Amino acid sequence: MPNHPLFPNVRRSPYFERTEAAGAVSYMAYNHMYMPMSYGRAPGVDYAALAAGAVIWDVGGERQVELRGPDALALADRLVTRDVSASEPGRCRYVLVCDQDGVVLCDPVLFHVAEARIWLSHGNADLLLWAKAIAYGSGLDARVTEADVAPIQVQGPLSRDVLRPLVGSVVDELAYYRLLWTEIAGLPVVLSRTGWSGELGFEVLPLTSTTAVRVWDAIAAAGEPSGLLVTGPNVQRAVECGIRDTTWATGMGITGMELDDGRLVDLGKRRFVGREALLAEHQRGPSRRSVGLRGIDPPGPQCPPLDREWAVSQGGRRVGATRWAVHSPRLDRTIALALVERSLGELGARLDLHRSDLVEAVEVVPLPFLAPSPGARP
Repeated sequence: MPNHPLFPNVRRSPYFERTEAAGAVSYMAYNHMYMPMSYGRAPGVDYAALAAGAVIWDVGGERQVELRGPDALALADRLVTRDVSASEPGRCRYVLVCDQDGVVLCDPVLFHVAEARIWLSHGNADLLLWAKAIAYGSGLDARVTEADVAPIQVQGPLSRDVLRPLVGSVVDELAYYRLLWTEIAGLPVVLSRTGWSGELGFEVLPLTSTTAVRVWDAIAAAGEPSGLLVTGPNVQRAVECGIRDTTWATGMGITGMELDDGRLVDLGKRRFVGREALLAEHQRGPSRRSVGLRGIDPPGPQCPPLDREWAVSQGGRRVGATRWAVHSPRLDRTIALALVERSLGELGARLDLHRSDLVEAVEVVPLPFLAPSPGARP
């Protein structure tokens, strides 16, 4: 059972009872829904299962804003900073949604699930309300709703072995960042080769939450020969691979030009929310940069859980901050994703990370800290 109280005003996913039965001990509120984060095991157990086997975790809190209608793609193209005007059904795309000032609201994966039907699979942000506001009065023929979808992540090098008995050889043929429609346990699902792990992996999205637990149970049963482990999202592995999350981006107030030096912003696109602000920022030069930080000295005390923003300084002066810092099992160092003054974001720059337990010397290093595992991406 969880080691802290839960409340009725935060929704539970269809898999909540299954995660409780598997031993979940802590949850976070994510899109107004409880998402299990820990099962009380030593961190290395879950990390090893993800890196060498297969894991399943509940991402029911990863909501799907659905754009539906003749102008669904046009509305998506107006909402996101990347040019998706040529997208086709079956494609996925990692995108940014910014406000009118160019500040990142969230970084969803766009699922082009069918003709005139788009899902923005988003992290912890009220994207539904924002999308409704942008659609209102736009003149575009597209309806914005929250789809009744309850995602499941199946990640790890054995994830194909878990899913193959359920969906057949399509799991071997599905290309990176592509999706298809299939069935599991006699229920329609969207299967995508996406995920938040840096390993080979898939997301399974049952189309109806009331029966979604049957899909979970079928996957769990099929995964028994592979030792499928119920876990939460593995932040250590994600940070090693340079994978971020909406909580990091929006919590830092980062702009589309500060995130990955604007790689996810297509300024050549004629019209999207935030374009004018981002174009002006591009012309004058962003004042901050997102960087990777790695501990310099041999490891001392392992990095404690990050429960608030940690400052980054140089010479006693605060120059940035991080909301993502972990101990990397493979590097045996503290690693962090930080937002710092642009002049201090050059590779090799020496900075100080103000952990909750000590101040650690770190240096700016290339991202990702470690490459995704073979087979995770093309």
